[in-house]
Amino acid sequence: MLKIIDQGIISHKPGAGVYMPVIVPLPDGTFIASQHAGLELGSDDNHIEILRSKDGKTWHSEGSAHTASHGLDKWAYRGPRISVVPDGRLVMTCTRFEKDVEMFDLDTEEAALSELVLLWSSDAGHTWSDPQVVPVPLPSDRYTWNGAGTLLQIASDRWMYPLETWKPRGFAGPPDQMSAAVFSSDHGKTWDEFVVVANDTSGKLLWYDQMCELLPYGRIYTLIWTHIYGTPNDANNHWTISDDQGRTWSEPKPTNLRGQVCTPIPLKDGRVAAIYNFRHEPQGIHVALTDDLTSFDVENEAVVFDAGLEASLGAPKTENFLAEHMQIAFGKPGGLQLDDGTIMTYFWCTAGGVTHTRWVKLSAD
Repeated sequence: MLKIIDQGIISHKPGAGVYMPVIVPLPDGTFIASQHAGLELGSDDNHIEILRSKDGKTWHSEGSAHTASHGLDKWAYRGPRISVVPDGRLVMTCTRFEKDVEMFDLDTEEAALSELVLLWSSDAGHTWSDPQVVPVPLPSDRYTWNGAGTLLQIASDRWMYPLETWKPRGFAGPPDQMSAAVFSSDHGKTWDEFVVVANDTSGKLLWYDQMCELLPYGRIYTLIWTHIYGTPNDANNHWTISDDQGRTWSEPKPTNLRGQVCTPIPLKDGRVAAIYNFRHEPQGIHVALTDDLTSFDVENEAVVFDAGLEASLGAPKTENFLAEHMQIAFGKPGGLQLDDGTIMTYFWCTAGGVTHTRWVKLSAD
């Protein structure tokens, strides 16, 4: 049984939106968070903000993570996720998108140029390095790509950087939308292995926002938002698993979750919680438990956010599914189990006309 035991605000700024928060415990017992900030979810003023907390409850902003070398005149940064690495440094994954063009052309479904990026910090996240671009061995005239999910440190010599693909400007055909990943064997210095995680070669199913976590014995469990191309409809969230450190993946199978972005949270007792966007009435963000990786206990799930009348930011410009998605008013939930056994979740949402970020703690009996 899931029960909400505490909740609060990460960042609340009337007149300025913040999106896609991630909270990370640091070795000294404090917490660091990252999010991107801008006028809209996909606007070209988006940049990375760093926040800090002594207790995981009360947060203060340290401002922008960027320096002049990050090229904010050319790039908009989105979806930052911080990880602690063995040598004590922090590494941040994020995607940067070319500015001065729409992120998505809603008529042609083409996407702006984007790059996978790493930023490094040797001072607990107070300052960040120049961007390190992570190469993806796909033809740029056929694909664009962006980060999806968290950097996984599978072993001392194997890191996984998840991504998803779309189609670039100038490509007239349908998208080849897949979940994939690149891998490093030298602690992020080079990335020379590419693996497809899920891809429907018929083009019927699109695999969005793979969210992956490590299970016991090094297994990688991934939940994927599964969309039916050419329609406004989603299939149930699918899952896939790798037993060989991400080299091969099982055929994706459906869960009983009717969500979009869906993040697994492995628990110490062997169960997995999933926090997911529920975009059916009443819309909101839910958390459910499973003990078999497929069937989640939705009868006893927790609702950590009820969107009410603020599920969207207005009517989409067209009937295109991407246009609808760019008007969402809440999303990208995630979480982790803390050392005390409680589950810390986080997400962005809109209430009272202010798009902001929140945290909610739960117990799981």
